[in-house]
Amino acid sequence: MTDAFGERPFPKGVLIAVAALLGFTIIVVGVARLTGMKMDQAPLAPEVQSRDIRFVAQDDGSMAVYDVATGAVVQTLPPGAEGFIRGVLRSLERQRKAHKASLAEPVHLARRADGDITLQDPITGILLAFRAYGASNHQSFAALLPPPPQTGK
Repeated sequence: MTDAFGERPFPKGVLIAVAALLGFTIIVVGVARLTGMKMDQAPLAPEVQSRDIRFVAQDDGSMAVYDVATGAVVQTLPPGAEGFIRGVLRSLERQRKAHKASLAEPVHLARRADGDITLQDPITGILLAFRAYGASNHQSFAALLPPPPQTGK
């Protein structure tokens, strides 16, 4: 079999264009890094409801969720259940170790005007918006807040 393109050289214009694009990208990234320039993020919708909560591991493997203001137990996560919440907590705990803080320190959970649920860690500065993780994972954290306020219609 013969190669249909064997006699034709690769177009130099394409090579020059790709090299120029790569060079431009490297220069733009370098300038952004050196100057500290960052893209603005979209603003968060205002909070319509919030609760400061803390998570406390129990001896039986369950996890108690406490309302910091009242000291009441909001929910108890059974051992091995609520995998998404536990995964978020493992990640949060890993981040807090760098700040020499424990998972028992409170976090701020909020429902936003657009319906999103966010979790903000005042120790590490991490802000998680749960809508990005899918409806069931969003709902697992929404269950830790009181029912949404009713609007008069």
